[in-house]
Amino acid sequence: MSDTSQSSEQERILALEARVNSLERQLKRQKTARKNAESFLETYSQDAYLANQALRKALSDSKQRERELLYLNRTASELTLAKSGESFIFSALESAVEFSGAFCGKAFSVKNEKVCIGNDDRVLMHGHGWVTSHALAELMFEETPLDLREGYSHWCVSVVTRPDTKKEARLLHFMHEMSEGEYTWLVLLTKDDQLDEETLYVLDTTKHYLNITSRYQNKKSELSIRQLELSRIKKDRDFLEERLVSADKMAMLGQLAAGIAHEINNPIGYVRSNTVVAKEIFNEYQRALDEIGSLCKLAGGEIEEKFLQLEKRYALRESASEIAEMFDESHEGIERIIDIVKALRCFSYPGSGKHSQLSAIEAMSTAIKLTSNLHKYRNKVVFEAPENDIFFSGNSGQIQQVLVNLLTNAIHATPQDKGINLRIESDDSNLFLIIDDEGEGMSQETLDKVFTPFFTTKPVGQGTGLGMSISMTIIEEHNGKIDIVSAEGKGTKVTVVLPLN
Repeated sequence: MSDTSQSSEQERILALEARVNSLERQLKRQKTARKNAESFLETYSQDAYLANQALRKALSDSKQRERELLYLNRTASELTLAKSGESFIFSALESAVEFSGAFCGKAFSVKNEKVCIGNDDRVLMHGHGWVTSHALAELMFEETPLDLREGYSHWCVSVVTRPDTKKEARLLHFMHEMSEGEYTWLVLLTKDDQLDEETLYVLDTTKHYLNITSRYQNKKSELSIRQLELSRIKKDRDFLEERLVSADKMAMLGQLAAGIAHEINNPIGYVRSNTVVAKEIFNEYQRALDEIGSLCKLAGGEIEEKFLQLEKRYALRESASEIAEMFDESHEGIERIIDIVKALRCFSYPGSGKHSQLSAIEAMSTAIKLTSNLHKYRNKVVFEAPENDIFFSGNSGQIQQVLVNLLTNAIHATPQDKGINLRIESDDSNLFLIIDDEGEGMSQETLDKVFTPFFTTKPVGQGTGLGMSISMTIIEEHNGKIDIVSAEGKGTKVTVVLPLN
């Protein structure tokens, strides 16, 4: 072979070697880039998984709060039915079993040292109703301290072994004295040895339910006796009957409201805080995703195409928009619950606070200022202040709350460009704070219910129905009254009457 041929062959070999080396370097770079992309995708998947888990937990917590509210609402509804004897005992047991998710439950009642309820083999099983089980009934009978004669402050918990599964479980029970010589126990048996402490707090409202209901039955019996005693004087009888029914209703709802506010306040605070933090974390993830998208577009090529495919496949932008809207709706709902809890607390404790000498003119003026954003571009509010101020004794915050509530109602009931007149009058013994609007007025049916707790004419979600009840309670605590004169299409005149001495 000639020297020229050998030289040409060597050049080709060198060229091929250079080409192979170049391809190996390109392949190495591609492997490195692929490894980096796989690492990024793994990290992103982990972050997305953690975010999804956090959202699932928030949703689970929200559903638990919904169950608690439904349980409390059912308990409150049962109160209005005023059931007697066994009816409200079994109703309370059914609510407790359903809410707690207990395996089964049973009620016992001892009267004059004899078991008159629960001396059978029936148990209330979750999801199956009343069933016969001698073993379970015997277990709950033996483990329940039926010889105690002092009520518990909370549900008691003991460890037992279920006869059907031979596994450890929890037995929950409490006792309530229904009347003299009559005691009732509610007993729950859990499915396993797991017990949510927060469930116990909500279950404590069952004690309030039994306590209020039994007291209501006693009050009702006493009221019947008084009605018979006062039958000779009809006018006095009607007056006392109205006052007794009203006082009983307000006391009952006041205790119920206090229990509900207490039970809801702490968990809703956790939900509120967690929702805010979760939204902030989600916003950070979204910003990170936007930056990643920008980097992928900057890199171009297969990386950009792959990112766009993933973004389209999982509808990332649409999902982000929907999740952000869910956060806003959840926050709005939580704030709504907090407003209701505040109203319930005020309803429960209307008499708190010290009294001092108050200016009638200042009270009216302040109410107008506090509601100015509602009426300044809508209604003409005119305050006819007297030449000489009038002073009276009262709690400043509570009186202000009443006036703001009444003026707000007047604004909502008065069409745009119509007027609302406020004035102050007095006589030798009373002060009159008057709010007279040119609104739509009320029918006699509405007027009869205006002070009924939870009654409202506003659309669903815009009123708790407690404003007028709270206002009436506050004014009665001040030894005053609220008079309302109204006619449909002719407006409403509300007069707050307070004693001057």
